[in-house]
Amino acid sequence: MLPRRQERINQLVKQAISDIVESGLKRTAPGLITITNVKVSPDLSVAWIDFTVIGADDEIAQKFLQSSAYYIVSQMATKIRLRSLPKLKFEPDKVAKRAGRIEELLREINREADTNS
Repeated sequence: MLPRRQERINQLVKQAISDIVESGLKRTAPGLITITNVKVSPDLSVAWIDFTVIGADDEIAQKFLQSSAYYIVSQMATKIRLRSLPKLKFEPDKVAKRAGRIEELLREINREADTNS
């Protein structure tokens, strides 16, 4: 379990990045991007950000977010106060992708069961 301070920082950074992506990058974003999880290192040097995207390829969205990292950090500086702002590393959310695949498989099983009945 993370210390309370670390959890609070993760939530602050997640909320700030979500707001920035939704408001500042919405027009240029390749699809609908949602920030699903943020984990900031204890020394605040790096933040790993998980995201999902609808309407675009994960790789394209990742490149877009990574190229927008400087803008995101500069906007974060106006929203939250930390002694230093972390370097951002974006990764597609694998958990969400797996959950979608499981749902797809369950729907397929239900269709097969309906056709066999």
